[in-house]
Amino acid sequence: MTPRDVILLGNVNVDLILGPLDRWPARGTEALVEGLQWRVGGNAGNAAAACAALGTNHALVSTAGNDLAGEWLRAQLPAGPVTWLPHAGPTSVTVAVSHSDGERTFVTQLGHLATLNWEELRPHVPVSRFALLAGAFLTPALRRQYPEMLTHFGRSGTQVALDMGWPDGGYTPTLRQEVLGWLPRTHHLLINNLEAQALTGEADLQRAADCLAYQLHPDGTLAIKCGPHGVLLRQQGQISTHAAPAVRVQDTVGAGDIWNAAYLDALGRGQDAGAAATFAVQVASTAVSTQPRRYLSAPQ
Repeated sequence: MTPRDVILLGNVNVDLILGPLDRWPARGTEALVEGLQWRVGGNAGNAAAACAALGTNHALVSTAGNDLAGEWLRAQLPAGPVTWLPHAGPTSVTVAVSHSDGERTFVTQLGHLATLNWEELRPHVPVSRFALLAGAFLTPALRRQYPEMLTHFGRSGTQVALDMGWPDGGYTPTLRQEVLGWLPRTHHLLINNLEAQALTGEADLQRAADCLAYQLHPDGTLAIKCGPHGVLLRQQGQISTHAAPAVRVQDTVGAGDIWNAAYLDALGRGQDAGAAATFAVQVASTAVSTQPRRYLSAPQ
């Protein structure tokens, strides 16, 4: 297998995006919306689409069902950087309902993601500089194998980037301890402000950053994504902020995943974490403000 800069492992599914909808319809009634899109979705799927657009030397390994959704998904992310493995059941689909304030609500049927596991993925995983583990809470079988995966990547010298997403039901004390247990072998923790606060119980973001950074790999970097306010980066005891430009938002679905992909793309090209964070903010800002979506600004 060809060595890669980035390997993506996690939830890839079909997104059906509808909206805008600001008032949920009463039971038994119907609501009409103006917009509809089919798109590659999931934390890992959004990152893969961004990597493809950026020309990142990446690979994605996943299953997909033998159904119409799976056929469509495989056609959007064709073989080459992507290895598709068969799955006998349905392909996962998420309905993403957008709202006029830029927020969105998700309803997901796990489908093939429910049984995605390390045993079937591992033979197809190439040597890589970085591994992005994405969407842990939407890949329950794979999540249980995170300790084994972290050991594998540690032995191969691969730096692990982690963006586990938000769990159904929130962060319970038990779940918080599980996630914190992954951090000593995580080189890049790429989360948002709400996740950072929930994991630490700290309302102050800088205190939350201090708490999380202390538990990372000794050479670890923490990135806290704050939406339109940019990104807070903590590395080697130093905190820096990377502001986002003011843009007219078109679609925020997958913004954090796009940021992850651009950040790892820049690291793979030899940029330091600060420069990579700034580049990633620009890429994500461009993506959320363009329709059809673009990942890089047009040349001047």
